Amino acid sequence: MTELLLVNPLFLYEDPVEAKLMTPYFPLGILYVAAVAREAGYDVAIFDAMFAANDADFVAALERERPKVVGFGVLATVRRAALRLAALAQAHGAVVLMGGADVTARPDIYLQHQTEGRYAVDVACVGESEAIVPRLLPLLVAGITQGPQIDAIEGVAYRNTDGEVVTTPRCALIQDINSLPLPARDLVDWEPYRRAWRARHGIFSMSIIATRGCPFNCAWCQKIVFGRSFRPRDPVRVAEELRHIKETYNPDFIRIVDDAMGIQKAWVKAWRDAVLERDAVIPFECLSRVDLLDADIVRWLKEAGCQRIALGAESGSQKVLDAMTKGTKIEQIYQATKLCRDADIETYFYMMVGYPTETWTDLQLSVKMLRETRPDHFSTTIAYPLPGTAFYERVKAQLPEGEALTPDWDYTAENRLLFQGGQYNTTFYRRVIRWFHHEWEDAWLRAGQPASLKTRLRTKAALWRDRLLVHALAHIQGGRMKTKG
Repeated sequence: MTELLLVNPLFLYEDPVEAKLMTPYFPLGILYVAAVAREAGYDVAIFDAMFAANDADFVAALERERPKVVGFGVLATVRRAALRLAALAQAHGAVVLMGGADVTARPDIYLQHQTEGRYAVDVACVGESEAIVPRLLPLLVAGITQGPQIDAIEGVAYRNTDGEVVTTPRCALIQDINSLPLPARDLVDWEPYRRAWRARHGIFSMSIIATRGCPFNCAWCQKIVFGRSFRPRDPVRVAEELRHIKETYNPDFIRIVDDAMGIQKAWVKAWRDAVLERDAVIPFECLSRVDLLDADIVRWLKEAGCQRIALGAESGSQKVLDAMTKGTKIEQIYQATKLCRDADIETYFYMMVGYPTETWTDLQLSVKMLRETRPDHFSTTIAYPLPGTAFYERVKAQLPEGEALTPDWDYTAENRLLFQGGQYNTTFYRRVIRWFHHEWEDAWLRAGQPASLKTRLRTKAALWRDRLLVHALAHIQGGRMKTKG
């Protein structure tokens, strides 16, 4: 009998966006929890829904492992699947524990959820689960899910005997993150990941985290677990983990999932030195901010193996960036792009549309920026108010009835909800996303990117179609589809 079964509740077949991208990464948070639980002496197993056929695979895992506790790592994008599997775990007699960003932001939603008149979740972790689970597990394994013993543990939410949700004081952030064991990657079957990556992209990529937290104040960013802190791991330990991954799994690529690489310049240099000294170079991509990159940092990252940097450009309008409390300047987007291009590092822009105060003129400024900077890749999302963010608090009163408590996705990147009161609706912004893409494609063709005449004509036709459609939609008067521009 397994004491703890940890679950990744993302079913790839249920998520058309993820299935199309086919860039599957196992969530590191679950692997860290598995590592600390195993270090504490518990028998731990993992159920990974990523390539599972359906819920029957989870039921088979429950029957095989017979876990006393089933724990889930949950983002808002997989809430429905997690609650569905939680009900199955309850039916098999397990205590159900939920953790992760969405659970931390709104534990009540999980603890009050019922399936066929029965609660699906017993206890929730509020904060960094690695600090909570070792203290909580002895009680859960013994079947204790409420009462004074649970009250004594910080960072826990549960239902009392009256069915009311009780939340204990927040658990302090883990200050010595070097004390954490390495993620328990050995519990995952990596072959399906390797096959999926190789079939679609010709490479196999894995992930690693080097630092926790981000001290910046983007109003839409949910930092509910790590907070606005910055806690770097020892750069030598990170380099040694890379070396271990290289020797054990031999990936072709690594994604560093830190919120922002380069917050501490000295750390980047020390890490570069440690990577080179240990022959731990693996081609990688990372995320950063346009105001963090300078010539030194970009050079050090390149020497350590960096091939792509993802940047939160967000908008080409300074007014919109200021509304987001982004803390960056438009000229810094241009400067960061040039630094990367000069160092032969690809850039990937994250763009956002639909943020409050955005106008037709602001969208045109974003197009101008995309055309002039020409990032190697970019993606655009529609602004979505996540619980626990300043953006959410700003628009909470405008959300449709019922959604203020339970905003949700049908699947990853599917914006079923766009906050009310804006100038445009979701249909308009989805057309804007296509428009952005065709403007960017046209800019690359004008810069001399090789392409057949057929491709050039097709791109130009799509561009003019989108320009006309977006302009027409932007100027429709009345209802939610009006503009001052």
